Amino acid sequence: MPAPGERGAIILVSGWRQVGKTTLLLSLRERALDAGQRVGGFLSVARFEDGAKTGIDLMDAASGDVIPLAAYGGDGPVRTGHYSFFPAALAAGLRYARVGQAADVFLVDELGPLELVRGDGWAGVIPLVRARAFGVGLVVVRPELVEVARARLGLPPDSALVMVTEANRAAVLSDLLDWLRQWNAG
Repeated sequence: MPAPGERGAIILVSGWRQVGKTTLLLSLRERALDAGQRVGGFLSVARFEDGAKTGIDLMDAASGDVIPLAAYGGDGPVRTGHYSFFPAALAAGLRYARVGQAADVFLVDELGPLELVRGDGWAGVIPLVRARAFGVGLVVVRPELVEVARARLGLPPDSALVMVTEANRAAVLSDLLDWLRQWNAG
């Protein structure tokens, strides 16, 4: 992990789909806000109906406001995998990141193939992460894109990486909260 107190620290958060990466960041967000820290950036929260994932909502990490980000299926102008993204929500995510880039805790959930491979979606967040104006940045990337993310974000090959699994999610949360407490004290 980066040294406590070091501004601009970046931690990549990775793990396979549906292991709880966003849930982990939602918990971190809540704890950071409870501790009086400024939180910025955005989270991509799965939307379920009758137990089936039907879309993704975008949460402003600072305010907690939520808007629809993507729908399963559809033929919108921005697509990846099974999802069609709403351009207005992609623009909102960039705004949330710009406004929150100097926060104590900066959350980016997530940079995926749309950004890291195609240069679309929230690719405009990459220079904000590289600028390191935040206290600590937690950036979600898929395991298959970790090395691409490190290269695009200007991170060394041995940069901080947290791999989340269903089995270790609670321990990872505890470790990150401990590290954040030390980081704030440093």
